[in-house]
Amino acid sequence: MDLVLQLLFALALLSTIFQISQWKTPGILLVAFAIGLIAYLLYPWTVAQSKEQMNTWMQNPVIMQNLAVIQVMEGLLFIGIDLSILKKYFGQPVNRYLKYASYFPGLFWIAAVLYTQMVSFYFFSGIDFETLAIYFSLGLIACFIAVPITIKSILPEHYLRMELRYILSFGQILGSIIITIFCQGLPYKPQQNNYDLTSFLIVLASAILMVFLGWIWSRLGEQIKNKWKY
Repeated sequence: MDLVLQLLFALALLSTIFQISQWKTPGILLVAFAIGLIAYLLYPWTVAQSKEQMNTWMQNPVIMQNLAVIQVMEGLLFIGIDLSILKKYFGQPVNRYLKYASYFPGLFWIAAVLYTQMVSFYFFSGIDFETLAIYFSLGLIACFIAVPITIKSILPEHYLRMELRYILSFGQILGSIIITIFCQGLPYKPQQNNYDLTSFLIVLASAILMVFLGWIWSRLGEQIKNKWKY
């Protein structure tokens, strides 16, 4: 479970980085400084959490299933955004709501940042927490500036970055499905000693929707290919 959750956090951060790599440099700088500021402001809450508390959360099936559902919804949203950006790139009309959604960096990165910050506080001992929080925030700012700009320089084509993020979204959804399956084996309290399939069914339905969107993606790719062919 820990490994799957860490993988999901990594995919969420990469997905956010690919998202902001579509923006211009001022937007990247603004988001990077905002993420660093949020991490610094939330460090007192992170310090107040113990490692035992974090393990308790990770063994709570309700919390983990809710995280999985949020992750799936975010992955589907990013898939829709990728499709809309691709249509816009080739001059096709785009739904205005999806056009505005292209400026949404996601939400799951917050959990990923807090988890990484918490682990770093456990790893480094003998250093003041506020100093660690400052270093961590500065590192986040540098990372969220350097990595998107580097990706843009290596992959200047928008559609290539969108295709990679599309693959990342599939990974997020697959990992969320695995988490919901694992959660069915976690112990519940005696009065709740049953299998709650609601979250699993939501994730499964979302996965089916994901496949449908993938089919639309392939059809759209064929149309674009035929358009450029002739």
